[in-house]
Amino acid sequence: KRIVLLSRMAKSLRSKWKRKMRAERRVKFAAKEKEKLEKMVAQAKLKEDVDMKTVEEIRQDSMDTSTKSEFNAKTLKNKDGCYPKWVSKRKIQKIKKVAKTKKAVKKK
Repeated sequence: KRIVLLSRMAKSLRSKWKRKMRAERRVKFAAKEKEKLEKMVAQAKLKEDVDMKTVEEIRQDSMDTSTKSEFNAKTLKNKDGCYPKWVSKRKIQKIKKVAKTKKAVKKK
């Protein structure tokens, strides 16, 4: 038979204490935070310009995926040939490199 030893990081007393105190602070401030939120909601309901939605309404809005992206899924370019803001320079270089190699293979 074989004995397998698993090595685990030691848990210091300091980290245990910090974790314990964070939990106590969460409990301590939870009541105050709840009061503040309820007060904010009550004030928002009084105002006419604030649009209040329930969780279900927000969930239904976020689940709506009928809109089509303006960027091509394969090339990540839009109709003008621009990349979206969230694509990094390195990713753009990689996409261009792959497209270039595909062109070279097609020519042969």
